[in-house]
Amino acid sequence: MPFATDEEIKIAHDILLKDKKPFDSDKVNIIKEDSSCYVQACPGSGKTTTLLAKLIILANKMPLPEGKGICVLTHTNVAIDEIKAKLGTKADVLFRYPNFFGTIQTFLHKYVTAAALHYFYGSQITYVDDEMSNAVFLKKYYKLPIRESKLRGLIFKRSTLKEHTINAAEIEALGGVDMLTAANVIKKKKRVDKYIFQLKGYNWSQIPREYRSSIQTKGNSIQNSLILSFRVDWNSNKIITDSDSIRVDSPSGAEYMKIKEEMFREGILSFQDAYDLAFRYIWEKELDFSRFSDKRFKYLFIDEVQDCDGLQVDLIQKIFDENKVVIQRFGDYCQAIYERDECSGPENDKLKDKQVLHMHDSIRFGEKIAKPLRSLCMVPNDKLVGNDEIPSVTPIIITYEDPLSVLPKYVELLNTTLIPEMNNRSISDIANQEKREDPLHRINVKACGWVGKKGASAQKRYIESYFPQFEKKNAGPKVEGVSFNEFILKNLHGTIKEHATSIIQGILKYLDLCEIRNGNRRYTKTSFLEFLTATNIEQKENFLKEVMNWALLIAKSNSDDDINKIRNTIHQYIIETILPLYRKEETPDALSFFNAINENLPKGQATEHRNVYHGDSGTIDIEVSTVHAVKGETHAATLYLETFYNRHHESDRLAEQFKGVAYTGTDADTLKNLRVAYVGMSRPRYMLCVAIQQDRFDKIDCDELRKIWKVEKA
Repeated sequence: MPFATDEEIKIAHDILLKDKKPFDSDKVNIIKEDSSCYVQACPGSGKTTTLLAKLIILANKMPLPEGKGICVLTHTNVAIDEIKAKLGTKADVLFRYPNFFGTIQTFLHKYVTAAALHYFYGSQITYVDDEMSNAVFLKKYYKLPIRESKLRGLIFKRSTLKEHTINAAEIEALGGVDMLTAANVIKKKKRVDKYIFQLKGYNWSQIPREYRSSIQTKGNSIQNSLILSFRVDWNSNKIITDSDSIRVDSPSGAEYMKIKEEMFREGILSFQDAYDLAFRYIWEKELDFSRFSDKRFKYLFIDEVQDCDGLQVDLIQKIFDENKVVIQRFGDYCQAIYERDECSGPENDKLKDKQVLHMHDSIRFGEKIAKPLRSLCMVPNDKLVGNDEIPSVTPIIITYEDPLSVLPKYVELLNTTLIPEMNNRSISDIANQEKREDPLHRINVKACGWVGKKGASAQKRYIESYFPQFEKKNAGPKVEGVSFNEFILKNLHGTIKEHATSIIQGILKYLDLCEIRNGNRRYTKTSFLEFLTATNIEQKENFLKEVMNWALLIAKSNSDDDINKIRNTIHQYIIETILPLYRKEETPDALSFFNAINENLPKGQATEHRNVYHGDSGTIDIEVSTVHAVKGETHAATLYLETFYNRHHESDRLAEQFKGVAYTGTDADTLKNLRVAYVGMSRPRYMLCVAIQQDRFDKIDCDELRKIWKVEKA
C-alpha cells in the first residue's frame, strides 16, 4: 500500500506550491514510498519541499496506528520554520507527543544526555554549548596553581615541543619583527621566510609595556587550544589528546577529570561531552534504545543526511532499528562539505540505504549551468537535468592579472549580460527586482570561495585576495554594545538571521542591566530560550516570532525614525512581557541603555556590513563569503573565487573537470575540492562566474573548455 494517494499528494502540493506545476514523477514516487530508502537529490531539486509534502500528508493522518508518531531529525531549524510557515496551526499536531521534530542535538539532549547527566552526576542540563563550556573550563583551569599543577605543566611542556607559526599581521600587531626577534618572542625558520612564536625564554626588558599583555595572551591562546582539544574516552578510562593519551587516574588526568566532573555537576557540557556521556550511559547500562524508538515512532526522516558526522551516525544507529522503524534519508553526498571528524563526509555512507531514489531534475538553474556541474562533481553526474523554464546564461570564466579587478568585472557583467527571455533585462536588474520582492530583502548576488584565511600572496589566492576587507563570520574581538541602537545597527546590511541575533544579544544585555541572570551568570541565547520554554512553550514561540518580525522591519527600514519606532516597540515588549516573568522592574542603567544614541560611534561604523561589495556606486550589492556559508542558498548570480588549498588552486586540481571530463579517481583532496566547487557553483539561477588567474587559465584553455564556458578578461 503506498504512503499516499494521488488526492493526498495534490492537497499537499496546493498547500506548498499553489498555482505551480504538479510534482514530477520522481517526487511523486518518493512521496508514495512507504519503506526505508535514501533520496539522493541534486542541488535545487526541491528535496525539502518533497519531505514537507510527506509531513503534511502525515499530519492529516494523525494519530497513526498503535498510537505511534514520527521523528524528523534536521541539522538546522529551517525545515521546522518552513513547515510552520506553510501550515500555520495545522502543523501543531506534528510538534506534539508522540512526534519529535527538531535537530539531532536536541533529540540527543532530551532523550539520552539528560538521563545520563542525572544518572551519573545527579544534575540537570544547564548549557550544552561549546563557547560556554570552554569559557567555564578555562576559568577553572587557570585557578590551578601554576607551579604545582601537573596538568598545567603537561600542557606547557607539550605546547613548547610544537612549532607555532605566526603570520605577518600578528607580528605587526605584537610590536614588529625587530623587537620580537630581539626579545626572543619569535625566531625565523631556517631556509623559509616564516617565523615561529616561542612560549618561553623572553627578554622582557626588550618588550615595551604596551605589548606585554598581548604577547602573554597569544601564548595562553596556544595552550588553550591544546587543553580544549582533550576529551574523555569512558570505555578506556583515558583522556584522548593530540599525542599520547593520559590515564584518568594519573596526576594530570585526575586534575582534568576534577574540572570536567565539576562542570557536569553544574550541568555545563560541550557538544562533544553530550555525545560522550550519552554513549557512556548506553554502554554502561547496556540499554537497548531501539525498543523505545520502535514503540514510539513509525517513521524516521533525516534531512541533509550527508551532513551527519560520525557521532551522529552512531547515535542514530544505536537508537533506531531499521527493521522496526521506516527510515527515510534525504540528502546529497556530493554536497558533503562539513567534515568535523575522520568519520564525516561522503565516505561515511553508513546511513545510505540499499534502495536509492533519485531526484535528478533541478528547479533552480537552467541547462547552461547544469552542463559544467555534470563534470564538476565528485562522481559522474551526467543525469543532472536543468530547468528548461530558467533562462540561465552561458557560465563565464573571468581571467585576471590583478585579483582586485575581479569584483569590478563581475559588476560589469551583471550590468551588461542581458536575458532575451526576460525582456532583455540585465542580470543586475533582475536580481534587484527579486531582492525587492523577497519579504526578507536578502542579498541575492554573491561571491564565494573555499578558503577565507589571511596570508594571501601572488602564489596563494584566498578570498581576501579579491576583497581585502573580508572577515569570516564572528572574526575579530567581540565588542559589547553600549546602547540598544548599537545592537540593532551593527548588521544593518546583513541577513535577517544576523538582525535577529543582534536583537536577542541586545535584549540579553538589557536583562543583565536589570540584574536578571541565570543563577550568577549572564543569560546566553540558549539558556534564555530554555527559560522561556520551561515557563511556557508558547512564550518561546511568540518571542521568536516577534524577534523575526522586528528583524524584518529593520531590513526594510529607510530612516532613523523607522529604527526608533522598532526600538520603542521592542522596549515596550520587554517591559510588558519579559520583565513580569521575573517579577522585576526596569533599572536606570537599563533605561539609559535603551535611550542612548551611539554618539561615540565613528560615522558609518555601526551600519556597514563588513562583507558586502557595493558595486556600480551602490546600485548592486554583492555579499562575499565562504562556500560553507552559502550552502543551501539560491542566488540570482554567483561568482566562484578560486582559492589555494593544500598546494593547489581549483584550476590546477580540477583542470580536466573544467573541460567537461568527469572525475573517476580517488584522491582525497580532489574529491574534497569537487564537493566544495559543486556546492558553490550550484547556487545561481541565472549566471555563474568563476575567477581564474590568467597564467593558470592559459594552461587549461582549449576548445573543449570553451564549448562549456565563455571567457572574459578582467
